[in-house]
Amino acid sequence: MKITNSFFNAWVPGDCAIVYTLPMSKVTRCGYAFAEFEAARSAINGAFAQANWDGYGALPVSTEIKSNALEVLSHLENLTCAPEITPNPNGTLSFEWESNQGFGVIEIGRTRYSYYVHAHCGSPFLGAGNAEEVNPAVGLLVDALLFPKPSQSLTLPAL
Repeated sequence: MKITNSFFNAWVPGDCAIVYTLPMSKVTRCGYAFAEFEAARSAINGAFAQANWDGYGALPVSTEIKSNALEVLSHLENLTCAPEITPNPNGTLSFEWESNQGFGVIEIGRTRYSYYVHAHCGSPFLGAGNAEEVNPAVGLLVDALLFPKPSQSLTLPAL
């Protein structure tokens, strides 16, 4: 399932960088597109719970891993665009982003997570930690490096 962030998002100046309106309800929220994160939540909840789901002996994605992934997703919702959700043969889930600027991935397991973010114009960032304590700064890193916002011009008065 490919989840993109271009339909609902718009750049606006001010404290809230991203504003979107839900098409059916006309409700406006600050943050990234709610519908895309709902699709990501559905992908996590429906992730491969059966052993050998790939025909090559893949481990099932456990309820605990799905819970960890949903928690991480909730922290990312106001920080960056919705990721593509990918199950891995070792029973973990990956959140993946790709843009013209680079790519990033967070892999979430039962007790640990790891991340790798690489912009085409610099060195990669990587790290790991406890799956129940994912640092929200990872979402900020993904957003800043892979989905940079247009810079705002500032006119200074002549002195």
